[in-house]
Order: sequence, then structure tokens, then C-alpha cells
Amino acid sequence: MTRGLLMLKCGALSIVGFFLLPLPALAQDAGFEAKVRAAGETYLAAEKGVGLSIGVLRDGRSHYYDFGTATKGGAASTRDTAYEIGSISKTISGLLLARAVIAGKASLDDDVRKYLDGAYPKLAYEGAPIRLLHLANMTSALPDNLPDLSGLDPDPGHIEHAAALAAYGKDRFLEDLRGVAPSAKPGENVAHSNVAAQLLTHVLERIYGAPYDAILKREIEGPLGFAARGEAMGYEASGAAAAVLPRDKFGYRYSTADMLRYAALQLNEADAAVALSHKGTWFTLDRKTYVGLTWIVSELPGGGRQLRYSGGTWGFASVMMLYPERKLGVVLMANNASDTAQDKLSGIATQLADALAAEGK
Repeated sequence: MTRGLLMLKCGALSIVGFFLLPLPALAQDAGFEAKVRAAGETYLAAEKGVGLSIGVLRDGRSHYYDFGTATKGGAASTRDTAYEIGSISKTISGLLLARAVIAGKASLDDDVRKYLDGAYPKLAYEGAPIRLLHLANMTSALPDNLPDLSGLDPDPGHIEHAAALAAYGKDRFLEDLRGVAPSAKPGENVAHSNVAAQLLTHVLERIYGAPYDAILKREIEGPLGFAARGEAMGYEASGAAAAVLPRDKFGYRYSTADMLRYAALQLNEADAAVALSHKGTWFTLDRKTYVGLTWIVSELPGGGRQLRYSGGTWGFASVMMLYPERKLGVVLMANNASDTAQDKLSGIATQLADALAAEGK
């Protein structure tokens, strides 16, 4: 399914086009454009990728750089091309939870069983319950995936996996959840869990009184003007086309233009819910890296913070990095999947942010 970026440690293809706003200094910086071009071409060559879209938000201005194609032999990737964002969608769930807390509709300390019908005695560890906070900050100690689809492997293109997930509804998930227990005391250790994220979407449905898809459209997609079009095809590391991941199983599809609008929202820490979603809730021993409500946050040596998260699905890889003190956001989205794609995209995002910092931008 999906993986989030977690770094908690004590033949070249040419660019297709640039889509830039003409006024800001960033858009006129040939040196920075050259860095973006080199990074994008290197990524596609090294990953045998098909398409890549990069968005940079600086001081409220959006800049777009697009490489390759949305499908093999098809149209060029653009700022409006829709990619699966995978686990980056979990930062949206964290923000929606933060809004509910600010509005007094929920508490981060709520026992998750408050929002479930019937008995779920296993959703605790030696009497310590799983709380809403634990679902959002990756410390629930719940398993990574329900259902377990490992028995379907090998499954080229993930065709059988996609069919199984499409048939696995919320009722079946909640029933299977009765047999699931945390492997350790909630709140102690960070570990990726799609089960926790899926459970959080159910909790949000109870809090908001609407299906999660409707919540997304009302709270995020509509107000921010999301308008992706021209969907990309995802490709496995082998180069084979990958099945479409169901939307409600973290297969949400957005464009770089959509994601820069979302980045602008996340950079506005005057918004109480945004600020809460960035607040540290689990810390490394040196307290220089921590987890908010999904976001992984690091204090930078020169001051300020970096917020980061990435997503990987059967055919896509993506990363978002935010620098609130610098009013900077960087988004990269690619329609190829591999064991190294997310790390390489993260490296490019850091490289571009560092390049702007060195130029005083």
C-alpha cells in the first residue's frame, strides 16, 4: 500500500517544459532553473522514470517545472497532471483532526473506542488505550495493513491486490479490527501504520458526521480549488503499468498545482489548527526531530524548521517539504515506484531548498 517518509535518526531524459510565473525573482533565476533541470533529468534517468512534476512555493508565489510524460508515449506532464500522493494524504487527516480539536469536537487524548460501536477490548496495551493522538502521530503500535494481501504475491501490476482492496469495505475493516491489538504501549515508538490511518478516517467520519470523501471535498478540495486533470499512469519499478490504488485506500490523486495550494495552507501557522498539526507530540532523544500530527519535523542547524512527508503507491512516489520560517514549500510527484524513488525525491527537495537558502531566497 503506502509508505511514509520517516527519518528519525539520534540515458538522460530531457525536460519537457517549465511553467513559471514571470514576476518573482525566483522565476528569473537561471542558476536555480539549471539546478532543477539537472535534478529532474538525473532522477528520470536513474529511476527509468516516465514523468516528474516539481512545484516550488516561495513567498506566496508558485513555480512549476515538469519533465517527461503522464503516460508512456502520451501527453507531457504539467502542473495539472494528477498523481497518486499516497501517505501525504495522512497529513490532511492530521489537519482535519486538529480542526476538530480546535472546534471542541474532540480531544487528542480521547480513547479511540469512544468513536467505535460495540466492544474493542484489544485496542489497548496492558490497560493503556490507543488515543486519537496515537493514530495521528504514528505511535499506535497497530499493524501496518488490513487486509494482509501477501498471499496474493507475486501479482504483476497489482491487479489482484487492487481488486481485493476495492472489495474490502469499511464494515469488513471494522470487523477485522476487533481481532487487532497494539504490539507495544501506544505513544512510545513511531512506526508506520496504514491501519491507524484508516481508523483515523473512520473516527473523522464520526466527528464530522459525513463520509470521509465528503469531508475532504468540503474542508480541503473545494476551499482550496483543487482542479487536477489529465491523470498520470503509474508504473512499477519493472516499467509495467500499475493498477490504480482505490481512492479510499490512500489512492488520492492531486496535481502539483493542488499540492502547492495545500502547501500554502500548511505554511500559514496563524491558523490554529495548522499550528496544532505541526506541534511536537513525539520526540527523538535530542528533541531536534519530532512528529506532529503526521508531519515529521526537524530543527535546522541555521534556525527554522523543515516539515516533511512522502508517499509511495504501486506506481507513484511523491514528497512534500515545508519550511515555515522561510515561507517555502517544495513538492515533487513522479509516476514511477521503486524502493529508492521516495528517498531520491526527498534528496532533490532538500537540494533545491538548500540552493535557495544559499542564494538568500
